[in-house]
Amino acid sequence: MIPESTRKKVVELRREGLSYAKIAKQTKISQTSVIKIIKKAQLRNDPIVAKVKKTCPNPRLIIIHFDQVEDDAKCIVRPGINYPRGKTLLVKKVPESAEPLYRLA
Repeated sequence: MIPESTRKKVVELRREGLSYAKIAKQTKISQTSVIKIIKKAQLRNDPIVAKVKKTCPNPRLIIIHFDQVEDDAKCIVRPGINYPRGKTLLVKKVPESAEPLYRLA
């Protein structure tokens, strides 16, 4: 059983942009446990770290990518702001969406 304080630390380190492997090493739990904790946090709709993959023709959308997850997703953003490739963002899943859609946290 992983203590709640460790779970919170895992989520906080992920928000700071650390990889699963680095979080596992720092918290002394398995990488599999780290991934499960992060995925559970995503289901609760806690902010998660994503990186900008590319912009879309629609100025209100960008394509984002999550480390160690193969699928990309769309993210709703404010038009007129520059979102360069590789920039790290905190995003939340839009629960009402049928497709993977996120918004800035």
